[in-house]
Amino acid sequence: MRVVKCAGLAVAALLLASVASAQGLGDAAAREKEKRKAAPSPKPAKVYSESDLGSALAAAPAPVADAAAPAEEGKAGDAKPAGKDEEQAAAEAAAKAQQEWQKRLDQARAEETDTRASIDRLQAIVAQSSAVYSAGWTAAMNDLETTKKKLVDVQARIEGLEAEGRRSGYR
Repeated sequence: MRVVKCAGLAVAALLLASVASAQGLGDAAAREKEKRKAAPSPKPAKVYSESDLGSALAAAPAPVADAAAPAEEGKAGDAKPAGKDEEQAAAEAAAKAQQEWQKRLDQARAEETDTRASIDRLQAIVAQSSAVYSAGWTAAMNDLETTKKKLVDVQARIEGLEAEGRRSGYR
């Protein structure tokens, strides 16, 4: 009987706590709403135009050219923004990395296909053997077990490569 009374008191306490916290949250929301209404609206952000910066830009010194740069780069027709070259180099590096990843993935999948074919061939040899414990059967069973372990390793490598591709955003 005591257990029932204790359980009833515990349930009642939990219900009262949940009702009290719900009222507290509603009160807090109402107070926050009134506080936002009472607070003054924030100032709009200051927008700077070229006319505001005109005098500051005119007084700025011209950038100094790198003395180690070749003279050919100084020609107006050959000038390229440095950011474009860096972006292009980064894009080329990313494309090369993706191609290398794709090549490794294709090789692993081809190896998986070959390993599965070897397993099928070895299973056929084991199934056709008339003498269960002959030397040929034992060798085929050993090769079959080794090939199955190799298949597990290749599948783990493929999963790793696919995870790498997902992390890098390939495909």
